[in-house]
Order: sequence, then C-alpha cells, then structure tokens
Amino acid sequence: MTLRLPLPIALAALLLTFTTCQSVSAAVVVPTRVERWGSSAQGRPLTAVVRGYPSATRTVLVIGVVHGTEPAGLAVIRALRYDAPPPGVRYWLVAAANPDGLAHGTRQNGRGVDLNRNFPLTWAAGGARWSTYCSGPAAASEPETRAVMALVERTHPVLTVWYHQHLGIVVRPSSYHARQVGGVYARLSGMPMRTYVALHGTASAWQARVDPQGAPLVVELRAGAMSAAQVAAHLRAVRAAAVR
Repeated sequence: MTLRLPLPIALAALLLTFTTCQSVSAAVVVPTRVERWGSSAQGRPLTAVVRGYPSATRTVLVIGVVHGTEPAGLAVIRALRYDAPPPGVRYWLVAAANPDGLAHGTRQNGRGVDLNRNFPLTWAAGGARWSTYCSGPAAASEPETRAVMALVERTHPVLTVWYHQHLGIVVRPSSYHARQVGGVYARLSGMPMRTYVALHGTASAWQARVDPQGAPLVVELRAGAMSAAQVAAHLRAVRAAAVR
C-alpha cells in the first residue's frame, strides 16, 4: 500500500531529509594541520597547510608566492584551504616560499636574491644583490631555496603549481606527462599554454630533473588581483590536474 502524505507534510519531510544530509556532510571534516618546513633569510617561518587524509597517495604542492611583488596566487591558496581534496589527494598549500619578499614588497628574498634564479640546475652567476635577476653568490645559497628542495624531495608531489605574474599563461613544460597535466590546467583556468624562454636556476626546471614522475607547472597569472570567478576557475584547474 502506498502512503500518501498531505503536501505540507511531504514538503516538510523532504526539507528535513535535505537538512539532515547537509548536516552529515558538514560534519565530515578533512584532516588539516600546519607544518613548518623551514625559515627565511630573515627568520620568518616557511609553513604549509597540509590538507587531506593520511591514506592519500598523491601529494599536490601549491606555492602562492615566489616573488614578493607577485601575490595574486594567495587567493587560490586561500580557496584551497577550504576545499576538500579529490579522493586520494593531499594538499600541501604554501602561501609564500618568499615571506621576506612578500613582507617588504620585493621580488627578491631578504638578502636581495631572486629565488627563481637560485636553484642548482643550470645555475649561473649574475646580477648584484637587489638587481632584478640576482642569482645569488652560489647555487642554492639561500635558505628558502634549500628548504624548498628538501620539501620536494620529502613529499614527491605528483603536481606542483608555482604561481607567478603577470603573463597570463601556463608555461609549457618540457616532459610529455607534464604537458598533458598542463593542458588540463590551461583549459580549465582559461589561460593559454605557451612556450617560454629557458631561464637559469629556476625551481620548476630543477624539480623536473630531480623528480621526472611529477608535473611542475609554472602558472603566470594575469596582472592585478583575481576576481572570484578567476579564483574558482583556478581551483577547478588544480583539482582536475591533481588526478590527471
């Protein structure tokens, strides 16, 4: 026999079921912790918000700021802090690999070195301290560089997103796998993937060499602050690329 409820009672029951499901969903909390993984040249902490279940087998590293004058990636980091990672994925969310530069509004770290010219692969001496592309006195001379290297070698991310500005492109990676991942990111973020000139001492080139199974992506955001729609697009891009 089918029980037919009066319409007001049926609607109330449906609303109660929906509310209960929402409450159960909200009660599922993604494990989250803050981990300090180093210190800057001026002693500021290098930290990451680690978000995901211990059983996750895929680590995704997202770095919001490498140059202190290019802070737009922070908006994506903030959004990811409230996002439940895809199944099997753990986020390592680094607001700034260069907190000194972010604090002072400089491209360089607290010792006047461009960290994205300081990594050991194809490092080349060049530029006085505080010049735009100062590569430092030696390869990996900066504490932030060494800390990033140690973090990558410890976590082995399947995907790393390095946010920069202001070109509005996803830089075309060198490996086939990374290009496939980059293509997914580019399509969902609404930015083209383009080949860029080879540079000395970059983080992504070093990472591609030491961990060829991973996909380090350089994402050059557009100039200025990001809109809510742009942040949402990059959030979708990270999620899709994480499981590619």
